[in-house]
Amino acid sequence: MNLLAESKASNPSPDEGETGAPAAAENPLGGREQVHNSHRLRRKLVQQDIRGEKSIALAQACISLFVLVLHTGAAFFNHMEHSGAPYFWVPAILSGLILSSLLRYLAARKAQRRKWIFELMNLADIAIFLSLLWSYQYTYALAAGSVLKAPSFALLFVLIALRALRLHPVPILTTGAAAAAGWGLLIWVSVWMEGTGNVTHSYTSYLTSNKILIGAEVEKMAALAALTFILAYAAHKARQILSRAADAADYADALRSAKHNQREAEKAQASAEAALEEIGRKDKELTEQNTLFSAALGHLQHALCMFDADKRLLMCNDAYIQMYDLDLELTAPGTPFRTIIERRIERGMYAGENPQAYIQERLAAAEETEPSTKIHELPNGRIIAIAHQPMEDGGWIAAHQDITELQNIEARVAHLAQYDSLTDLANRTTLQNRIEEKLRDLGRGEEVAILCLNLDRFKEVNKSYGHALGDELLKTVAKRLSGCIRESDMVARIGGDEFAIAQAGREQPAEAIALANRICKIFEQPFELDGHQVVTGVCIGAVIAPGDGRDADLLLKNSEIALNGAKDAGSGSIHFFEPEMDARVRARREMEVDLRKALERGQFELHYQPLQSLKTLKISGFEALLRWHHPERGMVSPADFIPLAEEIGLIVPLGEWVIRQACDVAATWPDNIKIAVNVSPVQFRSGNLVSIVMSALASSGIEPGRLELEITESVFLNDAESTLKTMHQLRGLGARIAMDDFGTGYSSLSYLRDFPFDKIKLDGCFVRDLDTSKEAIAIVRAVARLGDSLGMTTTAECVETEEQLAKLVLEGYAEIQGYLFSPARPAAEVLEFFDEDVPLQAACA
Repeated sequence: MNLLAESKASNPSPDEGETGAPAAAENPLGGREQVHNSHRLRRKLVQQDIRGEKSIALAQACISLFVLVLHTGAAFFNHMEHSGAPYFWVPAILSGLILSSLLRYLAARKAQRRKWIFELMNLADIAIFLSLLWSYQYTYALAAGSVLKAPSFALLFVLIALRALRLHPVPILTTGAAAAAGWGLLIWVSVWMEGTGNVTHSYTSYLTSNKILIGAEVEKMAALAALTFILAYAAHKARQILSRAADAADYADALRSAKHNQREAEKAQASAEAALEEIGRKDKELTEQNTLFSAALGHLQHALCMFDADKRLLMCNDAYIQMYDLDLELTAPGTPFRTIIERRIERGMYAGENPQAYIQERLAAAEETEPSTKIHELPNGRIIAIAHQPMEDGGWIAAHQDITELQNIEARVAHLAQYDSLTDLANRTTLQNRIEEKLRDLGRGEEVAILCLNLDRFKEVNKSYGHALGDELLKTVAKRLSGCIRESDMVARIGGDEFAIAQAGREQPAEAIALANRICKIFEQPFELDGHQVVTGVCIGAVIAPGDGRDADLLLKNSEIALNGAKDAGSGSIHFFEPEMDARVRARREMEVDLRKALERGQFELHYQPLQSLKTLKISGFEALLRWHHPERGMVSPADFIPLAEEIGLIVPLGEWVIRQACDVAATWPDNIKIAVNVSPVQFRSGNLVSIVMSALASSGIEPGRLELEITESVFLNDAESTLKTMHQLRGLGARIAMDDFGTGYSSLSYLRDFPFDKIKLDGCFVRDLDTSKEAIAIVRAVARLGDSLGMTTTAECVETEEQLAKLVLEGYAEIQGYLFSPARPAAEVLEFFDEDVPLQAACA
C-alpha cells in the first residue's frame, strides 16, 4: 500500500496546484481514483497542514517543558547525584527540544513550499529525545541497560502520535521509522557497552535487574511500528475524506451555478412575456379608464363639474344635474357657464334675493385664482357648500356638497352646549353668561335676583316609579317654571333636580318673593304623569345682586347655600342668603378637611360610660363613645362631626376603627363585661359591616356575646329588607343587637316585631322629663312593659338624679346609664372599676 503516493496526490505540490492538472491516486484496496486538484482542496489542505504543524509544535513544547520542570524539581528536592556528563546536559537537551518546537511553530506558515524541512525537524526531534534518554546514563552514572527500561520510552509514542495532528501520513511514517531505528541503535549500543553478559533470556531477571531482554525490546520496536502504521493509515483516510468533501463542494457550486443560470434564464423569459402582457394590459386600461372615470363620477356623493378657461362645461356628474334639476341638453360639453346659472335661476336654485347679483357673484368666483369655499342657502332651505379649485390652464373644478344636515347637526350641538337636553332649558353655562350680562347692563336702582330651586323627594320618585317617569316630572316642572317668569327672565336646569332663575328688577327682593310664591303655588297641584299622581314640593334659596355678589359663580354658590338653609326649614320654604351662611359653609368645609386627616393622625379616642345592672348593682358593661381631640378647636362634639362623617362617607372607616378599638380594649376587661358600640345607618349600607365585625372579634379574641351593636330606627328607612338580613347575620355571629334612642323618630313597633332585639334603650329626653311630665312617665312605663313582654332588656339613658333612678327602679328597668354614676371615661380610667368587686356607686364615690 503506497501511502506516500496517495498522500502526495491528496496534497498536491505547488506546481501541480498552479496548473490545475489532476493527479492520479492509488486506492488502498487496489483501485484507481481521480483526485481533483481544486483550489478549494488546496486551500483546505494547506490550512490543515499549518494548523497541524502549529498544534504539534505547541504540544511538543508543553510536554518538553513539563519533563524539564519534573527533572529540575526531582534534582532539587531529591539531591540526585550525577557524574560523567555535566549536570546541565539533561536541561540543555530538553531546552533543545523546546527550541525545535518553537522553530517548527514559526516555520509552519512560511515553509509550506518546503515540506522536507518539517521531515528533517521530525528526525531531529527523535534524535534529541533519544539523546535525552541516553544522557541519563552519564549524568546519573547508571548502567547502559537501564536506559532501555526508562519510562520515558512512552514519550516516543506521544511524539509519533503528535504527528497525526497534521492529518498527513508522511510525518508519521518519518517519525515512526526514526523512532524505531533509534531505539534499535540504543539496544545495540547498550549491548556493545555492557557486553553479551548483560543480555538475559529470563523475564524475571529482566524485570529485577539492568539486564537486557532482546525479545522485550523487539516488542517495543514492533509496537512503535504498529502505532506508526495505524496512525499513518488513519491520516491517509482523513486526507481522502477532505479531498472528497472538497469535490462535493465543487460539484455543489457547479450545481448552484447551473440552477442560478437557469433561474436567470427563466426570469428573462418571464420578463419578456410580462412586457408583452403589459403592452396588452395598457391598451386595455386605456379603453377602460373612460368607463371607470364616468362610473366614478356617477357614484360620487358630491356634485362635481369642470369648466375650461372659456367658461364652458367640460363635464359634470349625475349628482350635479340632480342637485340643480338641470335639463340634459345643458350638461353637454361646451355649454356656457352663464347659461347654466341662468337656468338655475329660472328654477329658483340660487342664493340671495337678487338674481343678477347672483350671476355676477358666480362669474366673479369662476375667475378666482385661489382655492375657496362658499356657503349658499337656496330658497328651498338647502345649504350648499361650493368648493372652487382653479386649474393651471385657466379652467376650474367645482365640488357642490349639500351640507344641510351637517349644518343642522352643528346647530344642534351648539344648542346642546347651551341648553339642557332633557328639558330644553338653559344650562348652567348659559345662565352664568346671562347673569354676567345682566350685571353689566344694570341700570340705576336695578338689582338681579337669583333663585335656586330643589324638588322634594325626587329620589323617592325615581325609586318608586322609575327614571323614565322622573324625567317626565323634570320636563313638566320645566314647563311650569317657564310659565311663571317674564320674557326678560331666564330659567335654567343646573343639576339633577335643581333649577335656577335669573330675574332683574327695580323692586327687589319683593319681586323675587312674589316669584318664589308663584313657584310654590304651582307645586301645590299634583303632577299627572303616565296615569300616576305625583306630589312633590320645592325649596327655594335666593340671592340679590350686587349686594350678595358681583360674580355669577359666587352668586350661584351663595344661592345654593341659601337653598341648603331652605331645605333645613322644610318643604315650601324660601330662604335668602345671609353672610353668616357662607361663614358656616366655610367652617363646615374646614371641618371636613380636618376630619379626613383626623383618623390617619390619631386624633380620635374612645371613652367608655358604664352601664349598671339594677339587679346586681354592679357594672354590666360599657358604651364606647367617640371623642375628637382637635389640635386647635379642642374637644369637638360628636353631634358636630358624626353627621358630617356620614355625609362624606368617612363614617365607614371611622366606624370600623371604633369597632376594632372597642373590641381590643374590651379584651382586657373581665369576661362578664360587655362592650356596646353605636353603628351608623351608613355602615349598614356599606355592605361590609358583617366582615368587619367578624374580623374585629377574631383579632381581639373576645366572645361574640360580649359585643353589643346599638342601632337607631333610621337604619330601616332605606332598604329595610337588606338591613334585616344584615342584622340576622350579625345575630348569627353571636353579637347582641340593641335598639337605641327608642321613643324618638318613627318608633314603629313593626321593627320590634320583625327582629327580636336583645335590648331597648329608652331615649334620655324621657328620663330628663320624668319629674315634670306625666306623658314622659307614661312613655317610660310603656317601654318597660313592652320590653318585659318581648323578653328584651330595657336600659334608661341620661340618669342624673336620685329621683330619676328611684322611678326607673320602680318601673322595672334592668339597666341604667348616666352622669349620676359616671361620665364617659378614657380606657385607662376604666380599669379602676375592676380593682375591687364593689357596686358602681361605691366605685364612683
